[in-house]
Amino acid sequence: MRKIVVLSSIFLFSLSFLSAQEEPVPSEEPAESVSFFSQIDKSLFFTAGPNLLLNTDSSTKSAPSPVMYSLGIGGDFSFVNGLLLQTHASFFTNYYLWDGENARPAEVENRTATALSFMLDLTGGYTFNLDEGKKHLLSVAGGLGFLFRHALLSNGVDADELNRETGSSAGDDVSDINGTFFSDLNFLYPEFAFSYSYILSETWKAGAEFRTYLPIGALANGHGVDGMIFSLAAKLNYR
Repeated sequence: MRKIVVLSSIFLFSLSFLSAQEEPVPSEEPAESVSFFSQIDKSLFFTAGPNLLLNTDSSTKSAPSPVMYSLGIGGDFSFVNGLLLQTHASFFTNYYLWDGENARPAEVENRTATALSFMLDLTGGYTFNLDEGKKHLLSVAGGLGFLFRHALLSNGVDADELNRETGSSAGDDVSDINGTFFSDLNFLYPEFAFSYSYILSETWKAGAEFRTYLPIGALANGHGVDGMIFSLAAKLNYR
């Protein structure tokens, strides 16, 4: 999986900074140049839909697995042989509390912090044609998701308000919550993605995608799949 991510990253960044290399096409007529870049089907896409954050903690201590709504934008780079490279960024928010050891999802009435969340996906995979007319496409991909979160004191919560469980202040809890977001690999999420698209025209495709994110931090620290994310979104491509 690391090789896929590294190759994906190198390719996507090289597209932005390297000029296309032209190769001669053998023919009896004067040779014509065909650029490597021109053979890639490039499209911009937009996503919108719910994310489910799996919370395995007791519902008496934190919120049941919350549903968060996200908006995203990304780019598909499709090759003639079906290979697909993709980058995607989505944004969503969620409430958190501090239980003395970890940041936990919170319900509105028990929230301390509001986290602004930004998920960056780098994936690579393959696209299959599901019919002879090549109108129905199925893409399967895998890669890495990087979850960047920053917690702010929630509206209506005073920084000096005391945590009933720990006795700490809300302001200190927000600092602790932010600390856990980037500790113990809590930002790293290997992922699997499945996408269906229907070709509407030469410029538009519409469909849906499903992504599953595995929480490396929780798995490495013995918390199982706590923090696992499931994402379902509508997808609209423009090329």
